[in-house]
Amino acid sequence: MRAAPPAEQPNRAVQAPQRPLDLGRLRAEASRIHRSLFGCDAPEEVKRQYASALHCARLAEFPGRGLTELMEAGVDLEAAEMALRRRTRANALTQRFQVLCYLGEARPEYFDRFVNEPSRFVAGVLTLGLHGARSLYKLIKGRWLLWIHHVD
Repeated sequence: MRAAPPAEQPNRAVQAPQRPLDLGRLRAEASRIHRSLFGCDAPEEVKRQYASALHCARLAEFPGRGLTELMEAGVDLEAAEMALRRRTRANALTQRFQVLCYLGEARPEYFDRFVNEPSRFVAGVLTLGLHGARSLYKLIKGRWLLWIHHVD
């Protein structure tokens, strides 16, 4: 028996992984992460795109447990993400943050959050110093959150 020509065989590399899609959970997750990054709920279109992207994406296996509970507990996700990223660069929470940032970057209403148009040297240096101290605080807080929520 002859095999079908290559053009007739499905391209398995392009097909999305077969796993159940919980749109409600993914949309709620998008809002939580969006609030952590941008201080407000995500627009419906961003939630839809986020759910679609995560359904098709292969996320990291790390952390193996505790991530869902951490997200549902209402903790500081930005701090938890920073601590996880320092532990392992390829982790599921960082990948979720990246997806949401990529979706935001492509939308014109987020332009001023990603680009500083006017040149303000002194304000830029002060802001950089403030965010350096804030990052140290977030890292310490994130490590504490991972420890008390048993994320590993």
